Amino acid sequence: MSSASFMDPAAQYRRIEHRLRCEMEEVLSSGTFINGPKVEALEQQLAERAGVARCVSCASGSDALVLALQVLGIGAGDRVLCPAYTFAATVEAIVRVGAQPVLIDIDPASFNIDPRALEAWLVTHASSPGTGSVRAVIAVDLFGRPADYAALGRITERFGLHLVADAAQSFGGDYNGRPVGSLADITITSFYPSKPLGCYGDGGALFVRDAGVGERLRSLRNHGISPDHACHEEIGMCSRLDALQAGVLLARLTVFDEELTRRDEIARAYREGLGTLLVTPDVPAGCRSAWAQYTVRLPDIPEEDNVALETRRNALVAAVREQGVPVRCYYSPALHRHPPYRSMMHDGLIRTDRVAAAAFSLPMHPYLEDHHVEQVCQAVRDACHER
Repeated sequence: MSSASFMDPAAQYRRIEHRLRCEMEEVLSSGTFINGPKVEALEQQLAERAGVARCVSCASGSDALVLALQVLGIGAGDRVLCPAYTFAATVEAIVRVGAQPVLIDIDPASFNIDPRALEAWLVTHASSPGTGSVRAVIAVDLFGRPADYAALGRITERFGLHLVADAAQSFGGDYNGRPVGSLADITITSFYPSKPLGCYGDGGALFVRDAGVGERLRSLRNHGISPDHACHEEIGMCSRLDALQAGVLLARLTVFDEELTRRDEIARAYREGLGTLLVTPDVPAGCRSAWAQYTVRLPDIPEEDNVALETRRNALVAAVREQGVPVRCYYSPALHRHPPYRSMMHDGLIRTDRVAAAAFSLPMHPYLEDHHVEQVCQAVRDACHER
């Protein structure tokens, strides 16, 4: 019997091989490798799926974050708030436009930015609503679950801030019946191969409600050039999605809904198999996670410090790996513990450190079979009982 794999791109390739080859052949035969009909078709499908006016593709999710901040006019002297429990790209984008990141603590139940911590920081540090250098909040939908956009929307409206959704891991998810892509002023996603909707290289996209903002983003991703290519209207960047990758994504979209359904099934099986031993992720009613990762954490022992908690987590992870099951510890230590980010302003990050010491991710992809899921659950159960 085969073992569970952490990801299995080859299984998906076998499923979409014919459609994928057709897409590739059309691109190669056309001679149009940058922008063109494939990219336009992809952007239209993604915009319709998200229910927004425009989708603008680009070269990576990281570039998409920079473009989002640039189109909002955020730069030197501005502050942007975001969670500390995230991949470095979120904070890198803020620094790349010359702004100052402020790291906010998370809600351990969701792994996402805690609206209460965000509001408390703003009440303490923002001189008055709509003033000061605080310009935006980046919400990160970590591991595929959308952040609490209702609460975040109320807070950003109160303080006159832009809300940007870093949905690099959550495209395909929903929040209160609304699709990811439509929940913030600007939403970005990534098409990195490990994402729920990934291509075979780098790629990204932005989703906007305003068609005019979309047109400006199209210019910014292409050196700031005007629609008629007559002049450079502002300083932009070279960040275009190539047509071959658009073809990959169009092929992937034909099975994407089925893959999301299977991810839901695997998540339910993990919860049923492990929910009495570990803290498993919870998705509120009316919401849907894209399950980029299935991340669990050890139950908390109040008197245990973070060093002891991390040691206990690492021992459990090692025991699971010894049984041939791949597991990973993402964002451990959390971002503010890495050298370039230690001096950044933050609000304490007590829960961030606690979660970073306790969490680990199990195999999650739509081509896990039922016996693979049971193999993972049994390995974790055995490791828990040995400890």
